[in-house]
Amino acid sequence: MLLGCWGSFQNPEVCDYNYRTMQKWGDAMYVTPGIVVDGELVTTNLVDINLGIRILLGSSYYDDWQTEEDFVSRDPLGNPVDHRHPWNQTTIPKPQKRNFDGNYSWVMSPRWFDKRTGDYLALDTGGGPIARLWSTALANLVDVGYVKSTGHSVQINLPKTALMPEAHFEWNIPQYSNTIERDRARIYFLAYAAAMGVYFVERALELVRQGETKVFQDFTVPDDAIGCGFHEAVRGVLSHHLVIRDGKIANYHPYPPTPWNASPRDIYGTPGPYEDAVADLPIFEENGPDNFKGIDIMRTVRSFDPCLPCGVHMYVGGGKTLKVQHSPTLGIGV
Repeated sequence: MLLGCWGSFQNPEVCDYNYRTMQKWGDAMYVTPGIVVDGELVTTNLVDINLGIRILLGSSYYDDWQTEEDFVSRDPLGNPVDHRHPWNQTTIPKPQKRNFDGNYSWVMSPRWFDKRTGDYLALDTGGGPIARLWSTALANLVDVGYVKSTGHSVQINLPKTALMPEAHFEWNIPQYSNTIERDRARIYFLAYAAAMGVYFVERALELVRQGETKVFQDFTVPDDAIGCGFHEAVRGVLSHHLVIRDGKIANYHPYPPTPWNASPRDIYGTPGPYEDAVADLPIFEENGPDNFKGIDIMRTVRSFDPCLPCGVHMYVGGGKTLKVQHSPTLGIGV
C-alpha cells in the first residue's frame, strides 16, 4: 500500500477549491499523486487523499484528544472533516516508560481511511521513489517527452550532453514492494529527476523569453481560513495542515514521510510499514546470538530512507553493548 504525491494544494482563499479543479491540478503534476492498494490505483484526487487522512495513537506516547474541540467541521466543498484529521488534531504528550506490549514510540500512526472497506490503511511512501514511480506509472498521465508513463511503467529519456550520450531507461512496476525494489526505484528516480530537470529548464527559458519573470505569488493572510499543502520530500509525501483564526495560526500539523513509515501499532493493532516489513524477514546473517548485529533488519529499515539513518540502531535486549566508536569532528585527532 503506497502513498505518493508531488505538488501542492493551498489555501481555499488562494485557489479554486472544488473537486474537479483539484482533480485537474493533480492530473497535471509531474509525479501523479495517488494511493495504491494491492497494486490497484484507488484514487489520484487530492481532495480524496486529504480527507482520508486519520491520525491514530495506539502505541504512541500521547493522550487522546477525543474531548478537544474540532477546528474544522467541513471543508470548503462541504465535505465532513473527521475528528482525527490533522486539521482537528491536538497534541497531548504523555511521557512514560517504553513497553513493547503497550506504548513504545513518540511517533503517531497516520492512516488513510478506505471508504470502500472501512479499513484504516498503514500506507508507506516506500522511501519516496517507489511510491512516486508506481502511482505515476498506473495513472498513465505524465508525458513530457523526457518522461512518459505507460500504465505499467515509466519511460525515461535523457538527452545527449557534451560529455554523455543520450540514454533511455524504463522502470516497470515490480511484483513486490520490498527492500531490493525500494533501492532499485531510488536509482531510477535519479534519472527521472534529471530528465524532468531538463524539461523544467526548457519551460523556464521559454517563459523568460516571453517576459514572464515573476517567481512568486502575491498573498495576503486572511482573517479566518484553512489551508493544506502536499509536497514530496526526498523520502516521500510531506503534508502541512493549517487553521487560521483572527489572522493568527490556531492549529498547525505537518506530517513528513517518517511518521507514515515509522508509525507503531495503531489502535487496531495494525503495525506501521517498518514493523510490517521486518516481520517474518528471512535472516541471512551468519553471526550467532552472541554476536548478532541485525544487518538484514537494518538493511530493510534503511531502504525506506529514514530521516536519520545513522540513528537507526539494532536493539538486541539485555543492555548489551555491541560497539562504541567515537569519530572526532572534521577528523581532528585521527
